[in-house]
Amino acid sequence: MASGEKRTTKAKELNIYEVNPIIFYSGEADELNIELLEFNYGELIIKSLSTAIFEVKSLVMADEDFIIKWKQDAKGLRISLPDGLTNDENREKCVLKIKF
Repeated sequence: MASGEKRTTKAKELNIYEVNPIIFYSGEADELNIELLEFNYGELIIKSLSTAIFEVKSLVMADEDFIIKWKQDAKGLRISLPDGLTNDENREKCVLKIKF
C-alpha cells in the first residue's frame, strides 16, 4: 500500500442476544422444547442451559429446514440462528427441540 492511501475494511455486524425463552418438557423422556416468541438471526445465549444442568446431544428447529449451529459450555447454550430467520407476520414463533 502506498503512503497516504487509506485502507478500509468492512466489519461484520454481530447480533448476539441473551434470552429467557419459554422452555417446556415435551413429554419425551429426553427432550425439551424452547419456544422463542421474539427472535432474529444471530446468536442466542441461554444461560440456564449450561453443561452444569445437562448435556445437549442435538438441537433442531421444529417444522423448519434451517440448519441450526449450537455450542454448549459452562456459560450456557449458544445457538446461532441462520440468516433469513426473522420474527415477522409469517413466523410468529420459533420452536427448537433439544435432545439430551
